[in-house]
Amino acid sequence: MNFHLISHTHWDREWHQTYQQYRVKLVRFMDELIQLLEGSPEYSSFMLDGQTIVLEDYLEIKPEKREAIVKLVQKGQLLVGPWYIQPDEFIPSGESLIRNLLIGQQIADEFGQAMKIGYLPDSFGQSAQIPQVLNGFGINYALFWRGITEEETANTDFWWEGLDGSKVLTTHLPLGYGNGRDISTDHKQNVKVIEQNLSDLKDKVTSENMLVMCGFDQRTAIKELPEIVAQLNEYYSSQESDHAIKLSQLKEYFDSVEKEAEKLETIRGEFRKGKNMRVHVSIASTRLDLKRENYDVQNLYENYLEPLNAMSFLVGNSYDNALINQGWKYTLQNHAHDSICNVCTDATHKEMEMRYLFAKQIGETIQNDTITDLLTNVDFDFTKGSPIIVFNTLAHKRKNVVDTTIQLNYKNFTIVDSNGNSIPYQIVETKQENLNDKQIEIGVKNEDQYVWTTRIKFLAELEGLGYKTFYINETTPNQQETQYVYEDKVFSNDFFQVEIQPNGALRVKDHSTNKVYDNLNILEESGNAGDEYDFSPPKEDKVITTHHSIPEVSVVQNGPIFATVKVTHTLNVPIDTNVDQRSKEKREITIESLITVHRHEDRIDIKTLVDNTVKNHRVRALFESGLQTGNHVAEQQFGMIRRDNYLPQVDYWDKDKWEEKYYPIYPQQKYVDISDSEKGISFLNKGLPQYEILNGDEPTVALTLLAGTDYMGKQDLLDRLGRRSGLHVETPDSSLLGEYEMEYAIVPHAGDELDAQVGRKADEYTTPMKAVQVNGQSESQATYKENEVFFQVDHPHVALSAVKKCEYDDSIIVRIYNTTTREIPAVKTFVNAKFFDNVTMVDLNEKPLTKEDNRVQYKDGRLNINNIASNEIISFKLSK
Repeated sequence: MNFHLISHTHWDREWHQTYQQYRVKLVRFMDELIQLLEGSPEYSSFMLDGQTIVLEDYLEIKPEKREAIVKLVQKGQLLVGPWYIQPDEFIPSGESLIRNLLIGQQIADEFGQAMKIGYLPDSFGQSAQIPQVLNGFGINYALFWRGITEEETANTDFWWEGLDGSKVLTTHLPLGYGNGRDISTDHKQNVKVIEQNLSDLKDKVTSENMLVMCGFDQRTAIKELPEIVAQLNEYYSSQESDHAIKLSQLKEYFDSVEKEAEKLETIRGEFRKGKNMRVHVSIASTRLDLKRENYDVQNLYENYLEPLNAMSFLVGNSYDNALINQGWKYTLQNHAHDSICNVCTDATHKEMEMRYLFAKQIGETIQNDTITDLLTNVDFDFTKGSPIIVFNTLAHKRKNVVDTTIQLNYKNFTIVDSNGNSIPYQIVETKQENLNDKQIEIGVKNEDQYVWTTRIKFLAELEGLGYKTFYINETTPNQQETQYVYEDKVFSNDFFQVEIQPNGALRVKDHSTNKVYDNLNILEESGNAGDEYDFSPPKEDKVITTHHSIPEVSVVQNGPIFATVKVTHTLNVPIDTNVDQRSKEKREITIESLITVHRHEDRIDIKTLVDNTVKNHRVRALFESGLQTGNHVAEQQFGMIRRDNYLPQVDYWDKDKWEEKYYPIYPQQKYVDISDSEKGISFLNKGLPQYEILNGDEPTVALTLLAGTDYMGKQDLLDRLGRRSGLHVETPDSSLLGEYEMEYAIVPHAGDELDAQVGRKADEYTTPMKAVQVNGQSESQATYKENEVFFQVDHPHVALSAVKKCEYDDSIIVRIYNTTTREIPAVKTFVNAKFFDNVTMVDLNEKPLTKEDNRVQYKDGRLNINNIASNEIISFKLSK
């Protein structure tokens, strides 16, 4: 057997200590490591945990060490990258995973070259899209620990296939990333380590090669490792054994395994089973306030800041790439597997809040400046009125309600499009304000400037990625719609009727199928005896629901465009929960749901506010589908994934001594959909990454809204037996006391999830069109039209993932993907020849493909792409 000893460390940037506390250790660790490698040429390799952020963190303190690191990386002694930071694989968006590798590669390239191994030693389960993402960066190997069991494969080595057909040669670490951490200067102990690994792994390895990972959390290098290797080889030679011990690199190991790769089995999909090591299947429910912050920042950068900056760049303005990437870095720093899963101390979570705030401040400031710059290049016709410019930052033609605020010197007005067609609108709120209150006074008092500040909603139709101008005029509007959306206690539009049941839940009749859905948005409150890693009920739970509640119902808004009704529940619930039971003392919590229906939208929007006054409990929204089906789909990164409603392991996990309960509680990105062949219902969300399927073949979707816990780690949970995860440290902030707001939506539909175009509907829900009032005539020479389309995709199942300036030149990167699990035969796109006349296919690293993609044809502003595989990502750059 060939034993590949890998010298490494696993560096949690933050966890039960803060980033700065860990950085003190990092600086000392790196000082020692550099000295060791420089003074010991025979120490041929040390792996720096597959993430480059440790270099940034160290060199900020010790910039004089940069050249020493460059030399070590170029010699191959120090292995860096490919990630910027070791990510969780389920909660970050797909674009975030790409940026993590993109920035990680850029940093590694400054020192030499990134390690081309998809190293994921400690992520809490493995996403089905990782093979495709890795392949997009020229990475053909992956290595991970958690989530896979003998039910998938009994072997350590296999081909892992992505949903699009991408493959990576993969090694699973059944004993974790520290199976050689006990190697030391004690020779007998070292022999014991080798023999124990041989005993544990000999029936699992697929070749005469075995990995021995000589490192662990925050572990320094074993200085004597070259001597230890020599001593072990001498010992086994004296025993006439054919064992060979080598201080190795992961690439050398994969090169050896790959020689017999044709013998390996192929496995497809995601891995989330906590049999041999915990993946914490319910971890997505912790600190949902921070997970919402993550959603908001990702949405800002991916769906607004970068597309708007790209539009502005195309009409002649600058693109703030370095600043935008700094905002991305702040966001990605929160995507470390312990951080974004929120299994940290309160002090660490406070630092995460600050990084999200920094990212928002950068993003919103650039976005506002970008729009201001762009407006100076647009030739508005002020004879038509005061302009409102509406931006569509998605790539498809859409017709949605726009929500914006305008300021006028007059109270009564009409809106028209650029052709003079009247546009109906509805006022949400209006008030008179003095603009002088918002301006700095220097030396003298400013003149009072009274305006009417009015929030309105109106329907806008835009072609693709671009903008369209509407105009406001001071005239009394004609009443164009007389019928209100909410009448006789029922919301009505062309798509459905929505009735608020006596218990506050919704009864929805879908006009396209005549299917009636009852008990949508039933609220459930229950005990949580778990910790930051896992929800777990007490042994004797008390579950409280609004099935028999009698809430207060009041109309907040009602008009021809939309109506909003508030449903208020007051629940009397136990004030605390422990592993045995819920407390007998009770306290009231208030839960308000604002139900909004728009006349021209086929979804029901819900905003739920929880005034949380108790600890250690969970609040969920329940939706009874009333459909017969054994599976469902949800959005993962880059499209949908099909999952089972019932998992048989729930019946035997404890008998078979699994590390944790395995049941159908899943992560999601923007939606989950329940459908049969004729009808279905989708549940969209903004930053609510967890749902559970109840009732198996007649599924109820349980959407987690809030889950509070008071400790990082606890022992002997009902759903996770034995030792604790993390430390037994109090985390009062994770109790989430106070007021919290959640947003989600319901879309009933005909047919299945493909007929419903659920991916597109989710994008339109999470990425509303952005409208901005134009204040005054520009003095510059504006040359671009008042309505413009830069790029458009003409297919209901193709979505836009990114529009940004290329990292390496002034072209524009456009990334699209197949939102479904089926191949798309052909896709047509429009490319505006005014701005682009060249299309180059690129990889995820934004470099031209080395092999021509014959599926792609471009001519005269039309880009046609054939045979897009399921969930496939396609990137190209547009240039002039």
